[in-house]
Amino acid sequence: MRPANSVDTASEVVPHYSYELPTEEEERFEKLFRQLDVNGDGRIDILELSQSLHKHGVPENLKESYATKFIQQSDLNQSGDVSLAEFIYYVREHEKKLQLLFTNLDTDKDGRIKVNELITAFRDLGVAISRQEAAQLIDKDGSLDIGFNEWRDFLLFHPTADLNEIINYWRHSTYLDVGECVAVPDDFTIQEMLSGMWWRHLMAGGMAGAVSRTATAPLDRLKVFLQVHGLNKFGSLAACARHMLHEGGVRSLWRGNGINVMKIAPESAIKFMAYEKLKQYIKAGSPTRDLGMYERFVAGSIAGCISQTTIYPLELFQSLFSRAHLLQRMAEALQKKMQQEVEKFKAIQKEYQTVISSRQQLDSQLTENNGVKEELSLLESDANVFKLIGPVLVKQDLEEACQNVNKRIDYITAETKRLEKTIEDLDKKQDTQREALGKLQQQLQQAQVKAAMKA
Repeated sequence: MRPANSVDTASEVVPHYSYELPTEEEERFEKLFRQLDVNGDGRIDILELSQSLHKHGVPENLKESYATKFIQQSDLNQSGDVSLAEFIYYVREHEKKLQLLFTNLDTDKDGRIKVNELITAFRDLGVAISRQEAAQLIDKDGSLDIGFNEWRDFLLFHPTADLNEIINYWRHSTYLDVGECVAVPDDFTIQEMLSGMWWRHLMAGGMAGAVSRTATAPLDRLKVFLQVHGLNKFGSLAACARHMLHEGGVRSLWRGNGINVMKIAPESAIKFMAYEKLKQYIKAGSPTRDLGMYERFVAGSIAGCISQTTIYPLELFQSLFSRAHLLQRMAEALQKKMQQEVEKFKAIQKEYQTVISSRQQLDSQLTENNGVKEELSLLESDANVFKLIGPVLVKQDLEEACQNVNKRIDYITAETKRLEKTIEDLDKKQDTQREALGKLQQQLQQAQVKAAMKA
């Protein structure tokens, strides 16, 4: 065996041990320490501990507070983190206290806490609990009892060894986790109801829900956007997010979130009140007993239905609010599309005018060349003809002159046919563009009317 504090440097304030740990127990502590030491620097801080506590059964909403209290109580040199020696010292002392509590609860001293012993412990603290519920609390391995190792592991990171607090923690941390929306409200004892714990619980939950929903609102909107349009339309999540920003700006990412936050408090309060009334109805004739798991599940489900039905107008208002913004954005998008199509139509008209002008010039050139051809046909076969190349008159024979004129006429004729085809295509484009502009104008008018009605 070796002293448990032998791993620390001399510069640290190391707790004094009046005992030496058995090797296997020290190895267990060291293994647990290494699991919690996420970055492997030989020390555990609050961030590392809070990240790891969910693996040890600590509820999500208690991770940060438990991590903070654990560090405060085990950090003997007030350095802000915990070394291996400090960790072993604190955990060992905490396990001693848990061992004493376990021994007190184990009334028949057989090393196991059974259902009857658990019911007695709850009742001594003023908490009525049924045999079925007690069995559900401890029946993790099918044995209907709990040994010290299970007890120790479950409560190792609980910041206190007070039996009253441990019982309440046990009771409130073993209900169903149903994911994003808690369908079964938390249970409160009469003492907790009288002390005001229920409304503090609702208020804290409402504030936490408001913060979490606000923080995740862009992701929720992205989810709905992808459900409607599909990922194939954008190619990636980043492209979809960029489209959302382009469509409505940064503020659009939180569109409708205000109403989403506003409904948290009434929804939770209505669910809680309905749940309490339903419990009283189910327990008619035996008000002191607690509900079983299935009874609690049914009561929670009905309470959830009642709360959702009651706040449905807020849900509807949120949908209409989002729809009004959507119609407004659609009208703006159609207006932008209309402007783009008008610009295309103007470009087609400009090209049409250019082609018409070129056609007119070719017609003029064709007339001139036909006139020259007629004049050449009247000359003698041996006559000399002059053509102007720049400032110089060049003599050429009549046959060559006729060939040159015919070439120009052929070129002008071919170019005229090409321009006629271009003019025909541009006429079709203008007709198509006019039809598209007419449809867009009709859609824009309808969208503007709908947006005005929903505003």
